[in-house]
Amino acid sequence: MPITLSSRFVRRTALAGAAATLSIALAACGANFSAQTAKPYQAAEGTNADSGSIKVRNMLVLATADGKGELHSAIINDGSTDDTLVKIEQAPPGTQDGQAGGDQPGQVTFSEFAPIDLEAGTSTMLPPAAGEEAASATPTADPTATPTETPTADPGSKGIAVTGGKPGQMINVVITFGQAGPITTYIPVLTEDHYSPTPQPAEQ
Repeated sequence: MPITLSSRFVRRTALAGAAATLSIALAACGANFSAQTAKPYQAAEGTNADSGSIKVRNMLVLATADGKGELHSAIINDGSTDDTLVKIEQAPPGTQDGQAGGDQPGQVTFSEFAPIDLEAGTSTMLPPAAGEEAASATPTADPTATPTETPTADPGSKGIAVTGGKPGQMINVVITFGQAGPITTYIPVLTEDHYSPTPQPAEQ
């Protein structure tokens, strides 16, 4: 004698099967390597890079359309030993760091500065906040050199001046420290109105 199933039972079984299928499909999507939650995400506009206990955060250049700008970043030393920021310069042609270079500018120069202290357990802002000790620009060795050869930092901002990088471009740079190994990375050039500044560290 054939078994007759009620229409209510059939509907419940179909709904349960559909729910199970949807659950498996969603789990497969979430486990996929290209799933959105599995991708690294950098909320800031600038570049993040590490060298041992030294962590560069949100490094970028704010510049005008004619290529005159200033370096912005937070540099964190979460180690137990003091260090110094010695130099930032454009990487030599052909230098690779594994990142997409985007629209590369021609010659870019950074103003010279005295080594900047990176004390253990502190965060150093570039440019420094008003009233803090700033990177002091070093006069060029050649008094006839033009600003495009070796720019000097703006005495008002006491930051690190950058010449040659225009908004929308990426600059491949080498960041040199006194103790930590150098970092080679690309940093973006933005305009002032497309920049979200790095939050100031909370006062203790």
